[in-house]
Amino acid sequence: MRRRDGAPLIITDGRASPLSRVDLSAKLVPGRYDEAWLQKLLFDHPELLPIEQIEPGFGDVVPLCRELPLTFGAGRSGAMDNVFATVDGGLVFVEAKLWRNPEARRAVVAQAMEYAAAIFRLNYEEFDAAVMRARRAIPSAAKSLYAILNEKDGLLDEAEFIDAISRNLKRGRAIIAVVGDGIREDLEQLVELLQSHAGHRFIFALIELGIYQSADNATRVITPSILAKTALIERGVVQIAAQGGGQIIVERVTPALQLSDKPRSIGLGEDEFYELLDKRDAGMAAALRSFLGKAEALGVTADWQRALNLKHPFPDGNPLNLGTIDKSGYLDAGPATWWGRTNIGREYNEVIAKLIGGFVREINHGKESAVRTASAKMPRLKDFLPIHEEAWLKAMSDYIEAALRNPS
Repeated sequence: MRRRDGAPLIITDGRASPLSRVDLSAKLVPGRYDEAWLQKLLFDHPELLPIEQIEPGFGDVVPLCRELPLTFGAGRSGAMDNVFATVDGGLVFVEAKLWRNPEARRAVVAQAMEYAAAIFRLNYEEFDAAVMRARRAIPSAAKSLYAILNEKDGLLDEAEFIDAISRNLKRGRAIIAVVGDGIREDLEQLVELLQSHAGHRFIFALIELGIYQSADNATRVITPSILAKTALIERGVVQIAAQGGGQIIVERVTPALQLSDKPRSIGLGEDEFYELLDKRDAGMAAALRSFLGKAEALGVTADWQRALNLKHPFPDGNPLNLGTIDKSGYLDAGPATWWGRTNIGREYNEVIAKLIGGFVREINHGKESAVRTASAKMPRLKDFLPIHEEAWLKAMSDYIEAALRNPS
């Protein structure tokens, strides 16, 4: 527990009972707060991992296995403690460590990076096989990686799922976390280590679990804290952000970095989004970046969740949403009519529908509307960009002005 933190209290029927922090640095009986216990805790309760705070919109993670077997050549082998995935192919690798030897902390981070690099060298079939080997002791009817997630909502079809996992393995795109108690490594000492892995598109996080229990051991409270995390940058070195609670920034090197340039961090979702966009429509990533840069002057921001939401702050109530773009490049302008914005949203939709020779379809008994192409399909981003960029920005500006003029 950090010195500035007080001891948590459980208040029941007006009576306060203090909880004491469990000292995980002490040598305890095997199975009682050891690393195997921590692995099992994370496997059984993946919600303990603060994934939404690390990477907004990443999605809920599903535990795949513990002790994923890995080989490194020259007779060396090891195992990644915990492996998780999301229904759309996102990957999370965790090393669970108790810091009983402070000198080993840097070695643990290096080990996590080495193990992750070994996973990134696998193809889908090899990764699937390794997961299933690690699950031999788990009672389950699942015979494949895909089958483990088969009952989860939002799961991609199998071919798309395999493609997403394969792409993330090939790109080195994942969340890598070291989870433990009492992590106190100086962040500066990790920079050189992370620099050697800057070619991968990972996000690295140090997560501390504070574990507290009542005097009678009947109640246990666990508090996860992100002590540091990296951010992907579209340029080139590892650095620690001056603000944001110890954020380590990993930049990809490109030439001619201007001193006036201000690095902008991106998330795994944004990185994958642009990759998929260009895969389907070559050049569309650059067109969208240009558009977003100009939309920013209107106060429109890119809200990266599972899709890209074009939002503008609103003084009272929900923000304006000028459209949602999914990873396939489809644009849904229906959100412009949400939250009682039926009329101004319809006017906006009529303007942009006209740009592409489409029409507006009524939804939800006329309370909402959406843009459709002349063939009655949802429009794609390429229908608007780059040819209708300026006209779309003008429609956005008019919509925002109308909404702010009549906020009720």
